[in-house]
Amino acid sequence: MLRRLCLAALLAALLPGPVGAAGEERLVTSPSPDKVALTVYRAPYGRGPLNLRYLGGFAMVTETRKIRLPRGRAVLRFEGVAEGIIPVSAVIEGLPGGTIEKNRDARLLSPASLVDGTLGRQVTVTRTDKATGRTVSEEATVVAGPSPGVVLQTQAGIETLRCSGLPEKITYHGVPAGLSSKPVLSVVTESPASRTVTVRLSYIASGFDWRASYVATQSADGRSLDLFAWLTLANNNPQAFADAEVNAVAGRLNRIDTPALRTAVSQLRLVCYPLGTTTSDLRVQEMAQAAGEITLTANRSFRAPPPLAIAPAPAAPPPPPPPPPENLGDLKLYRVPERVTVSPRGQKQVALLARSTVPFERRYRRAVYPGQQLDNAPSAIVLVLRNKSDAGLGLALPAGSTALYAEGTGKSRQLLGLGSLTDRAEGENFRLAAGTSTQVLVSQRMLSQKEAALSVTNANPFAVAIDVPIGSAGQEINADDRMLERVDGVATWSVTLPPGGTAELRYRF
Repeated sequence: MLRRLCLAALLAALLPGPVGAAGEERLVTSPSPDKVALTVYRAPYGRGPLNLRYLGGFAMVTETRKIRLPRGRAVLRFEGVAEGIIPVSAVIEGLPGGTIEKNRDARLLSPASLVDGTLGRQVTVTRTDKATGRTVSEEATVVAGPSPGVVLQTQAGIETLRCSGLPEKITYHGVPAGLSSKPVLSVVTESPASRTVTVRLSYIASGFDWRASYVATQSADGRSLDLFAWLTLANNNPQAFADAEVNAVAGRLNRIDTPALRTAVSQLRLVCYPLGTTTSDLRVQEMAQAAGEITLTANRSFRAPPPLAIAPAPAAPPPPPPPPPENLGDLKLYRVPERVTVSPRGQKQVALLARSTVPFERRYRRAVYPGQQLDNAPSAIVLVLRNKSDAGLGLALPAGSTALYAEGTGKSRQLLGLGSLTDRAEGENFRLAAGTSTQVLVSQRMLSQKEAALSVTNANPFAVAIDVPIGSAGQEINADDRMLERVDGVATWSVTLPPGGTAELRYRF
Protein backbone atom coordinates (compact mmCIF):
# COMPACT_ATOMS: atom_id res chain seq x y z
CA MET A 1 0.00 0.00 0.00
CA LEU A 2 2.83 2.41 0.92
CA ARG A 3 4.55 1.65 -2.39
CA ARG A 4 1.36 2.59 -4.31
CA LEU A 5 0.97 5.89 -2.43
CA CYS A 6 4.57 6.88 -3.16
CA LEU A 7 4.13 6.02 -6.86
CA ALA A 8 0.93 8.09 -7.04
CA ALA A 9 2.66 11.10 -5.42
CA LEU A 10 5.55 10.82 -7.88
CA LEU A 11 3.23 10.72 -10.88
CA ALA A 12 1.31 13.73 -9.57
CA ALA A 13 4.54 15.69 -9.36
CA LEU A 14 5.64 14.77 -12.89
CA LEU A 15 2.35 15.11 -14.76
CA PRO A 16 1.24 18.60 -16.06
CA GLY A 17 -1.08 20.59 -13.81
CA PRO A 18 -4.78 21.15 -14.40
CA VAL A 19 -6.32 23.92 -16.53
CA GLY A 20 -5.46 27.40 -15.23
CA ALA A 21 -1.96 26.53 -14.07
CA ALA A 22 1.09 28.72 -14.66
CA GLY A 23 1.80 29.33 -18.36
CA GLU A 24 -1.84 29.59 -19.42
CA GLU A 25 -3.16 33.02 -20.52
CA ARG A 26 -6.19 34.16 -18.53
CA LEU A 27 -8.65 36.61 -20.09
CA VAL A 28 -9.38 39.82 -18.13
CA THR A 29 -11.83 42.41 -19.47
CA SER A 30 -12.05 46.07 -18.44
CA PRO A 31 -15.46 47.20 -19.80
CA SER A 32 -14.98 50.98 -19.44
CA PRO A 33 -12.70 53.59 -17.84
CA ASP A 34 -13.32 55.03 -14.39
CA LYS A 35 -11.98 58.44 -15.42
CA VAL A 36 -11.09 59.93 -18.80
CA ALA A 37 -9.30 63.06 -19.97
CA LEU A 38 -9.20 64.54 -23.48
CA THR A 39 -6.60 66.95 -24.85
CA VAL A 40 -7.84 68.01 -28.28
CA TYR A 41 -5.55 69.41 -30.99
CA ARG A 42 -6.94 71.47 -33.86
CA ALA A 43 -6.61 70.59 -37.53
CA PRO A 44 -3.56 72.48 -38.91
CA TYR A 45 -5.54 74.39 -41.53
CA GLY A 46 -9.04 74.10 -40.11
CA ARG A 47 -11.29 77.05 -40.91
CA GLY A 48 -15.00 77.75 -40.76
CA PRO A 49 -17.66 75.51 -39.25
CA LEU A 50 -16.85 71.97 -38.14
CA ASN A 51 -17.81 69.12 -40.48
CA LEU A 52 -18.49 65.94 -38.51
CA ARG A 53 -17.93 63.83 -41.62
CA TYR A 54 -14.29 64.86 -41.73
CA LEU A 55 -12.42 66.16 -38.70
CA GLY A 56 -8.74 66.79 -39.31
CA GLY A 57 -7.70 67.17 -35.67
CA PHE A 58 -6.94 64.53 -33.08
CA ALA A 59 -6.96 63.99 -29.33
CA MET A 60 -4.72 62.58 -26.64
CA VAL A 61 -7.01 60.31 -24.63
CA THR A 62 -6.01 59.30 -21.10
CA GLU A 63 -8.10 56.68 -19.31
CA THR A 64 -7.81 55.50 -15.70
CA ARG A 65 -9.10 51.98 -14.94
CA LYS A 66 -9.08 49.65 -11.93
CA ILE A 67 -8.35 46.07 -12.92
CA ARG A 68 -8.13 42.79 -11.00
CA LEU A 69 -5.13 40.87 -12.37
CA PRO A 70 -4.64 37.12 -11.82
CA ARG A 71 -1.29 35.63 -11.07
CA GLY A 72 0.71 34.73 -14.14
CA ARG A 73 0.21 35.53 -17.81
CA ALA A 74 -3.06 37.24 -18.83
CA VAL A 75 -4.68 38.90 -21.84
CA LEU A 76 -6.06 42.25 -20.72
CA ARG A 77 -8.87 43.66 -22.88
CA PHE A 78 -9.58 47.42 -22.74
CA GLU A 79 -13.11 47.78 -24.08
CA GLY A 80 -14.62 51.11 -25.11
CA VAL A 81 -11.50 52.83 -26.45
CA ALA A 82 -12.06 55.43 -29.18
CA GLU A 83 -12.72 53.94 -32.59
CA GLY A 84 -10.10 56.24 -34.13
CA ILE A 85 -7.35 54.93 -31.83
CA ILE A 86 -3.83 54.78 -33.27
CA PRO A 87 -2.62 51.54 -31.65
CA VAL A 88 1.11 52.28 -31.98
CA SER A 89 0.64 55.39 -29.83
CA ALA A 90 -0.81 53.53 -26.83
CA VAL A 91 1.13 53.80 -23.58
CA ILE A 92 0.06 51.69 -20.56
CA GLU A 93 1.23 52.51 -17.05
CA GLY A 94 0.58 50.62 -13.81
CA LEU A 95 0.95 46.99 -14.94
CA PRO A 96 3.37 45.25 -12.55
CA GLY A 97 4.68 42.96 -15.29
CA GLY A 98 4.67 45.58 -18.08
CA THR A 99 3.31 45.00 -21.59
CA ILE A 100 4.44 41.93 -23.51
CA GLU A 101 2.19 42.24 -26.57
CA LYS A 102 -0.36 44.76 -27.85
CA ASN A 103 -3.25 44.21 -30.32
CA ARG A 104 -6.12 46.24 -31.74
CA ASP A 105 -9.26 44.07 -32.08
CA ALA A 106 -11.20 45.60 -34.96
CA ARG A 107 -14.24 43.31 -35.28
CA LEU A 108 -17.39 44.91 -33.87
CA LEU A 109 -20.77 43.35 -33.31
CA SER A 110 -22.99 44.09 -36.33
CA PRO A 111 -25.59 42.31 -38.49
CA ALA A 112 -22.92 41.40 -41.03
CA SER A 113 -20.39 40.17 -38.46
CA LEU A 114 -23.10 38.08 -36.77
CA VAL A 115 -23.79 36.29 -40.05
CA ASP A 116 -20.08 35.87 -40.76
CA GLY A 117 -19.42 34.45 -37.29
CA THR A 118 -22.37 32.05 -37.48
CA LEU A 119 -21.45 30.33 -40.78
CA GLY A 120 -22.15 26.62 -40.47
CA ARG A 121 -24.15 27.05 -37.27
CA GLN A 122 -27.82 26.86 -36.48
CA VAL A 123 -30.13 29.87 -36.09
CA THR A 124 -33.88 30.23 -35.69
CA VAL A 125 -35.80 31.70 -38.63
CA THR A 126 -39.20 33.22 -37.92
CA ARG A 127 -41.40 33.92 -40.93
CA THR A 128 -45.03 34.37 -41.93
CA ASP A 129 -46.71 31.34 -43.46
CA LYS A 130 -48.12 32.19 -46.91
CA ALA A 131 -51.11 29.90 -46.51
CA THR A 132 -52.25 30.72 -42.96
CA GLY A 133 -50.68 34.12 -42.25
CA ARG A 134 -49.29 32.86 -38.93
CA THR A 135 -45.70 33.26 -37.81
CA VAL A 136 -43.77 30.00 -37.87
CA SER A 137 -40.28 29.39 -36.43
CA GLU A 138 -37.90 26.67 -37.55
CA GLU A 139 -34.23 25.83 -37.22
CA ALA A 140 -31.89 26.61 -40.11
CA THR A 141 -28.16 26.52 -40.85
CA VAL A 142 -26.33 29.55 -42.23
CA VAL A 143 -24.65 28.29 -45.40
CA ALA A 144 -23.26 31.53 -46.89
CA GLY A 145 -23.12 35.25 -46.21
CA PRO A 146 -23.07 38.07 -45.44
CA SER A 147 -22.22 39.27 -48.98
CA PRO A 148 -24.06 39.47 -51.31
CA GLY A 149 -26.87 37.77 -49.37
CA VAL A 150 -27.63 35.28 -46.60
CA VAL A 151 -28.18 31.69 -47.71
CA LEU A 152 -29.89 29.24 -45.32
CA GLN A 153 -30.44 25.49 -45.35
CA THR A 154 -33.84 24.47 -43.96
CA GLN A 155 -35.94 21.34 -44.14
CA ALA A 156 -37.31 22.61 -47.43
CA GLY A 157 -33.83 22.97 -48.96
CA ILE A 158 -31.50 25.91 -49.74
CA GLU A 159 -33.18 29.32 -49.35
CA THR A 160 -32.15 32.97 -49.41
CA LEU A 161 -33.21 35.22 -46.55
CA ARG A 162 -35.90 37.84 -47.24
CA CYS A 163 -36.86 36.52 -50.68
CA SER A 164 -40.36 35.30 -49.85
CA GLY A 165 -41.84 38.79 -49.87
CA LEU A 166 -43.16 38.28 -46.31
CA PRO A 167 -41.61 39.40 -42.98
CA GLU A 168 -38.71 37.24 -41.83
CA LYS A 169 -36.14 37.53 -39.05
CA ILE A 170 -33.22 35.55 -37.65
CA THR A 171 -32.69 34.82 -33.96
CA TYR A 172 -29.13 33.97 -32.95
CA HIS A 173 -28.45 31.68 -30.00
CA GLY A 174 -25.34 33.56 -28.86
CA VAL A 175 -22.58 35.94 -29.84
CA PRO A 176 -19.79 34.39 -31.92
CA ALA A 177 -16.35 34.38 -30.33
CA GLY A 178 -14.13 37.34 -31.16
CA LEU A 179 -16.95 39.87 -31.56
CA SER A 180 -17.34 42.85 -29.25
CA SER A 181 -19.97 45.54 -28.96
CA LYS A 182 -17.17 48.08 -28.24
CA PRO A 183 -13.76 48.76 -29.84
CA VAL A 184 -11.07 46.82 -27.98
CA LEU A 185 -7.36 47.25 -27.33
CA SER A 186 -5.86 44.10 -25.85
CA VAL A 187 -2.44 43.56 -24.27
CA VAL A 188 -0.60 40.57 -22.89
CA THR A 189 0.95 41.03 -19.45
CA GLU A 190 2.28 38.91 -16.63
CA SER A 191 1.73 39.60 -12.93
CA PRO A 192 3.83 37.99 -10.17
CA ALA A 193 0.78 37.86 -7.90
CA SER A 194 -2.97 38.29 -7.96
CA ARG A 195 -3.77 41.93 -7.21
CA THR A 196 -5.97 44.93 -8.03
CA VAL A 197 -4.07 47.67 -9.87
CA THR A 198 -4.84 51.14 -11.19
CA VAL A 199 -3.86 51.34 -14.84
CA ARG A 200 -3.51 54.49 -16.92
CA LEU A 201 -3.98 54.04 -20.67
CA SER A 202 -2.97 56.93 -22.96
CA TYR A 203 -3.30 56.97 -26.74
CA ILE A 204 -3.81 59.26 -29.73
CA ALA A 205 -7.14 59.04 -31.55
CA SER A 206 -8.31 60.68 -34.75
CA GLY A 207 -11.80 62.05 -35.34
CA PHE A 208 -11.60 65.14 -33.11
CA ASP A 209 -11.33 68.89 -33.70
CA TRP A 210 -12.23 72.19 -32.07
CA ARG A 211 -12.94 75.82 -32.95
CA ALA A 212 -13.13 79.10 -31.08
CA SER A 213 -16.13 81.39 -31.61
CA TYR A 214 -15.99 84.97 -30.33
CA VAL A 215 -19.09 86.98 -29.47
CA ALA A 216 -18.52 90.69 -28.82
CA THR A 217 -21.18 93.16 -27.65
CA GLN A 218 -20.46 96.84 -28.21
CA SER A 219 -21.59 99.12 -25.38
CA ALA A 220 -24.14 101.87 -25.92
CA ASP A 221 -21.47 104.60 -25.67
CA GLY A 222 -19.48 103.03 -28.55
CA ARG A 223 -16.19 103.03 -26.64
CA SER A 224 -15.87 99.53 -25.18
CA LEU A 225 -17.20 96.01 -25.60
CA ASP A 226 -17.72 92.75 -23.74
CA LEU A 227 -15.86 89.81 -25.29
CA PHE A 228 -16.92 86.18 -24.79
CA ALA A 229 -15.57 83.09 -26.54
CA TRP A 230 -17.00 79.61 -26.96
CA LEU A 231 -14.90 76.50 -27.42
CA THR A 232 -16.73 74.12 -29.77
CA LEU A 233 -15.46 70.56 -29.49
CA ALA A 234 -16.38 67.96 -32.13
CA ASN A 235 -16.15 64.17 -31.79
CA ASN A 236 -16.63 61.91 -34.81
CA ASN A 237 -16.11 58.69 -32.85
CA PRO A 238 -19.17 56.59 -31.89
CA GLN A 239 -17.96 56.52 -28.28
CA ALA A 240 -19.10 58.94 -25.58
CA PHE A 241 -16.64 60.36 -23.04
CA ALA A 242 -18.60 60.95 -19.83
CA ASP A 243 -17.48 63.52 -17.24
CA ALA A 244 -14.23 64.07 -19.06
CA GLU A 245 -11.48 66.52 -18.22
CA VAL A 246 -11.17 68.51 -21.45
CA ASN A 247 -8.20 70.57 -22.65
CA ALA A 248 -7.73 72.30 -26.00
CA VAL A 249 -4.37 73.07 -27.61
CA ALA A 250 -3.95 76.03 -29.96
CA GLY A 251 -1.07 76.38 -32.38
CA ARG A 252 0.35 74.25 -35.15
CA LEU A 253 1.87 70.97 -34.03
CA ASN A 254 4.40 69.12 -36.16
CA ARG A 255 2.66 65.90 -37.11
CA ILE A 256 3.32 63.05 -39.54
CA ASP A 257 0.08 61.52 -40.74
CA THR A 258 -0.52 58.11 -39.16
CA PRO A 259 -3.63 56.32 -40.43
CA ALA A 260 -5.97 55.08 -37.74
CA LEU A 261 -7.14 51.47 -37.72
CA ARG A 262 -10.87 51.85 -38.28
CA THR A 263 -13.20 49.24 -36.90
CA ALA A 264 -14.28 46.64 -39.45
CA VAL A 265 -18.05 46.98 -39.62
CA SER A 266 -19.48 45.87 -42.95
CA GLN A 267 -23.06 46.49 -43.99
CA LEU A 268 -25.52 43.67 -44.37
CA ARG A 269 -27.16 43.95 -47.80
CA LEU A 270 -29.59 41.20 -48.65
CA VAL A 271 -29.87 40.34 -52.34
CA CYS A 272 -32.56 37.99 -53.66
CA TYR A 273 -32.01 35.59 -56.49
CA PRO A 274 -34.69 35.25 -59.23
CA LEU A 275 -37.42 32.92 -58.04
CA GLY A 276 -39.81 33.25 -60.95
CA THR A 277 -42.38 34.99 -58.72
CA THR A 278 -43.48 38.58 -58.20
CA THR A 279 -41.48 38.71 -54.97
CA SER A 280 -38.21 38.53 -56.94
CA ASP A 281 -38.65 42.19 -57.90
CA LEU A 282 -38.58 43.51 -54.33
CA ARG A 283 -36.29 46.52 -53.88
CA VAL A 284 -33.04 45.91 -52.04
CA GLN A 285 -33.67 48.97 -49.85
CA GLU A 286 -36.86 47.46 -48.45
CA MET A 287 -35.05 44.19 -47.76
CA ALA A 288 -32.24 45.98 -45.94
CA GLN A 289 -34.75 47.73 -43.72
CA ALA A 290 -36.42 44.46 -42.83
CA ALA A 291 -33.00 42.89 -42.20
CA GLY A 292 -32.71 45.05 -39.13
CA GLU A 293 -35.07 42.66 -37.32
CA ILE A 294 -32.29 40.69 -35.66
CA THR A 295 -32.65 39.30 -32.15
CA LEU A 296 -30.06 37.77 -29.84
CA THR A 297 -30.98 35.26 -27.19
CA ALA A 298 -28.89 34.06 -24.25
CA ASN A 299 -26.92 36.82 -22.51
CA ARG A 300 -26.81 39.64 -25.06
CA SER A 301 -29.52 41.31 -27.11
CA PHE A 302 -29.97 44.23 -29.50
CA ARG A 303 -33.34 45.10 -27.98
CA ALA A 304 -33.30 48.60 -26.54
CA PRO A 305 -34.29 48.94 -22.87
CA PRO A 306 -37.51 50.80 -22.10
CA PRO A 307 -37.12 54.54 -21.43
CA LEU A 308 -36.65 55.51 -17.81
CA ALA A 309 -38.69 58.23 -16.13
CA ILE A 310 -36.18 60.88 -15.02
CA ALA A 311 -37.11 63.61 -12.59
CA PRO A 312 -36.10 67.14 -13.61
CA ALA A 313 -32.69 68.07 -12.25
CA PRO A 314 -32.28 71.13 -10.02
CA ALA A 315 -30.80 74.28 -11.52
CA ALA A 316 -27.03 74.01 -11.84
CA PRO A 317 -24.78 76.65 -10.26
CA PRO A 318 -23.05 79.07 -12.66
CA PRO A 319 -19.85 77.65 -14.16
CA PRO A 320 -16.51 78.87 -12.81
CA PRO A 321 -14.63 81.47 -14.91
CA PRO A 322 -12.29 79.97 -17.51
CA PRO A 323 -8.62 80.01 -16.41
CA PRO A 324 -5.99 81.79 -18.55
CA PRO A 325 -4.12 79.69 -21.13
CA GLU A 326 -0.94 77.85 -20.18
CA ASN A 327 2.28 77.53 -22.17
CA LEU A 328 2.87 74.15 -23.80
CA GLY A 329 6.20 74.85 -25.46
CA ASP A 330 5.29 77.30 -28.21
CA LEU A 331 1.67 76.10 -28.10
CA LYS A 332 -1.12 77.24 -25.80
CA LEU A 333 -3.16 74.94 -23.56
CA TYR A 334 -6.71 75.94 -22.58
CA ARG A 335 -8.30 74.04 -19.69
CA VAL A 336 -12.05 73.67 -19.35
CA PRO A 337 -12.67 74.39 -15.64
CA GLU A 338 -15.29 71.69 -15.09
CA ARG A 339 -15.87 68.17 -16.36
CA VAL A 340 -18.04 67.81 -19.45
CA THR A 341 -19.58 64.90 -21.33
CA VAL A 342 -18.50 64.65 -24.95
CA SER A 343 -21.28 63.02 -26.96
CA PRO A 344 -20.64 60.46 -29.73
CA ARG A 345 -20.69 61.94 -33.25
CA GLY A 346 -21.65 65.32 -31.82
CA GLN A 347 -20.45 68.73 -30.71
CA LYS A 348 -20.07 70.32 -27.31
CA GLN A 349 -19.74 74.03 -26.50
CA VAL A 350 -18.05 75.28 -23.33
CA ALA A 351 -16.89 78.72 -22.21
CA LEU A 352 -13.34 79.54 -23.31
CA LEU A 353 -12.84 83.11 -22.03
CA ALA A 354 -14.81 86.15 -20.88
CA ARG A 355 -13.69 89.78 -20.61
CA SER A 356 -15.78 92.89 -19.99
CA THR A 357 -15.35 96.62 -20.76
CA VAL A 358 -12.55 96.14 -23.30
CA PRO A 359 -11.70 99.47 -25.01
CA PHE A 360 -11.39 99.63 -28.78
CA GLU A 361 -10.64 102.10 -31.58
CA ARG A 362 -13.03 102.43 -34.52
CA ARG A 363 -11.20 102.51 -37.86
CA TYR A 364 -11.83 101.93 -41.56
CA ARG A 365 -9.86 99.57 -43.78
CA ARG A 366 -9.49 98.69 -47.45
CA ALA A 367 -6.75 96.42 -48.84
CA VAL A 368 -5.49 97.20 -52.37
CA TYR A 369 -3.03 95.60 -54.75
CA PRO A 370 -0.66 97.32 -57.18
CA GLY A 371 -2.16 97.44 -60.64
CA GLN A 372 -5.73 97.14 -59.29
CA GLN A 373 -8.20 99.70 -60.63
CA LEU A 374 -10.64 101.03 -57.99
CA ASP A 375 -13.31 103.69 -58.33
CA ASN A 376 -14.95 104.76 -55.06
CA ALA A 377 -14.78 101.30 -53.52
CA PRO A 378 -16.41 100.97 -50.05
CA SER A 379 -14.29 100.30 -46.98
CA ALA A 380 -14.67 97.90 -44.08
CA ILE A 381 -15.45 99.13 -40.58
CA VAL A 382 -13.25 97.45 -37.98
CA LEU A 383 -12.82 97.69 -34.24
CA VAL A 384 -9.13 97.57 -33.30
CA LEU A 385 -8.32 96.07 -29.88
CA ARG A 386 -4.99 95.85 -28.06
CA ASN A 387 -4.31 92.43 -26.60
CA LYS A 388 -2.68 93.78 -23.44
CA SER A 389 -3.53 93.52 -19.76
CA ASP A 390 -3.94 97.30 -19.38
CA ALA A 391 -6.54 97.13 -22.16
CA GLY A 392 -8.61 94.41 -20.45
CA LEU A 393 -7.12 91.43 -22.31
CA GLY A 394 -3.50 90.28 -22.25
CA LEU A 395 -3.83 86.58 -23.12
CA ALA A 396 -3.25 84.34 -26.11
CA LEU A 397 -6.32 84.28 -28.40
CA PRO A 398 -6.81 81.20 -30.61
CA ALA A 399 -8.07 81.56 -34.17
CA GLY A 400 -11.82 81.44 -34.71
CA SER A 401 -14.93 83.15 -36.01
CA THR A 402 -16.18 86.51 -34.71
CA ALA A 403 -19.65 88.01 -34.33
CA LEU A 404 -20.08 91.64 -33.28
CA TYR A 405 -23.34 92.95 -31.81
CA ALA A 406 -24.41 96.44 -30.73
CA GLU A 407 -26.28 96.99 -27.50
CA GLY A 408 -29.51 98.91 -28.18
CA THR A 409 -32.41 100.16 -26.12
CA GLY A 410 -34.17 97.72 -23.83
CA LYS A 411 -31.12 95.38 -23.78
CA SER A 412 -31.77 94.40 -27.39
CA ARG A 413 -28.90 93.43 -29.68
CA GLN A 414 -28.28 94.14 -33.35
CA LEU A 415 -25.74 92.31 -35.48
CA LEU A 416 -23.00 94.59 -36.85
CA GLY A 417 -20.61 92.20 -38.53
CA LEU A 418 -19.24 88.68 -38.95
CA GLY A 419 -15.58 87.87 -39.47
CA SER A 420 -12.64 85.71 -38.46
CA LEU A 421 -9.61 85.97 -36.22
CA THR A 422 -6.17 84.40 -36.63
CA ASP A 423 -4.05 83.25 -33.67
CA ARG A 424 -3.02 86.35 -31.71
CA ALA A 425 -0.30 86.38 -29.07
CA GLU A 426 -0.31 88.62 -26.04
CA GLY A 427 0.70 92.17 -26.98
CA GLU A 428 -0.59 92.02 -30.57
CA ASN A 429 -3.45 94.08 -31.97
CA PHE A 430 -6.41 92.43 -33.64
CA ARG A 431 -9.54 93.54 -35.46
CA LEU A 432 -13.24 92.68 -35.29
CA ALA A 433 -15.36 93.11 -38.41
CA ALA A 434 -18.09 95.72 -37.87
CA GLY A 435 -19.73 96.08 -41.28
CA THR A 436 -19.12 98.02 -44.51
CA SER A 437 -19.12 101.78 -45.08
CA THR A 438 -20.15 103.58 -48.28
CA GLN A 439 -19.22 106.92 -46.69
CA VAL A 440 -15.47 106.24 -46.64
CA LEU A 441 -14.39 105.38 -50.19
CA VAL A 442 -11.09 104.33 -51.79
CA SER A 443 -9.98 104.89 -55.40
CA GLN A 444 -6.80 103.84 -57.22
CA ARG A 445 -5.51 104.62 -60.71
CA MET A 446 -2.31 103.61 -62.51
CA LEU A 447 0.16 106.38 -63.39
CA SER A 448 2.69 104.10 -65.09
CA GLN A 449 3.70 100.47 -65.19
CA LYS A 450 5.35 100.71 -61.75
CA GLU A 451 3.50 103.65 -60.17
CA ALA A 452 -0.03 104.16 -58.83
CA ALA A 453 -2.08 106.84 -57.09
CA LEU A 454 -4.41 106.19 -54.13
CA SER A 455 -7.14 108.54 -52.93
CA VAL A 456 -9.54 108.27 -49.99
CA THR A 457 -12.62 110.38 -49.20
CA ASN A 458 -14.74 110.81 -46.09
CA ALA A 459 -18.40 111.81 -46.49
CA ASN A 460 -19.17 111.47 -42.77
CA PRO A 461 -19.86 114.55 -40.58
CA PHE A 462 -17.08 113.37 -38.25
CA ALA A 463 -13.39 112.56 -38.60
CA VAL A 464 -12.34 108.99 -39.42
CA ALA A 465 -9.08 107.02 -39.42
CA ILE A 466 -8.47 104.70 -42.37
CA ASP A 467 -5.83 102.04 -43.04
CA VAL A 468 -4.97 100.98 -46.60
CA PRO A 469 -2.67 97.88 -46.78
CA ILE A 470 -0.86 97.82 -50.14
CA GLY A 471 0.23 94.58 -51.79
CA SER A 472 1.37 91.47 -49.93
CA ALA A 473 3.65 90.80 -46.98
CA GLY A 474 7.28 91.58 -47.81
CA GLN A 475 6.51 93.35 -51.09
CA GLU A 476 8.55 96.53 -51.63
CA ILE A 477 6.30 99.62 -51.67
CA ASN A 478 7.86 103.11 -51.71
CA ALA A 479 5.93 106.37 -51.26
CA ASP A 480 7.20 109.70 -52.51
CA ASP A 481 6.79 111.84 -49.41
CA ARG A 482 6.38 109.54 -46.38
CA MET A 483 7.36 106.26 -44.73
CA LEU A 484 4.73 103.55 -44.80
CA GLU A 485 4.24 101.52 -41.65
CA ARG A 486 4.34 97.75 -41.97
CA VAL A 487 1.42 95.97 -40.29
CA ASP A 488 1.67 92.16 -40.30
CA GLY A 489 4.46 92.57 -42.87
CA VAL A 490 2.31 94.59 -45.30
CA ALA A 491 3.09 98.23 -46.18
CA THR A 492 0.09 100.20 -44.85
CA TRP A 493 -0.98 103.78 -45.50
CA SER A 494 -2.77 105.18 -42.44
CA VAL A 495 -4.41 108.60 -42.52
CA THR A 496 -7.00 110.55 -40.50
CA LEU A 497 -9.61 112.38 -42.60
CA PRO A 498 -11.61 115.34 -41.32
CA PRO A 499 -15.36 115.58 -42.07
CA GLY A 500 -15.73 115.74 -45.85
CA GLY A 501 -11.96 115.44 -46.25
CA THR A 502 -9.81 113.73 -48.90
CA ALA A 503 -6.22 112.51 -49.10
CA GLU A 504 -3.94 111.14 -51.85
CA LEU A 505 -0.84 108.94 -51.94
CA ARG A 506 1.47 108.19 -54.83
CA TYR A 507 3.61 105.07 -54.53
CA ARG A 508 5.96 102.90 -56.57
CA PHE A 509 6.08 99.09 -56.51
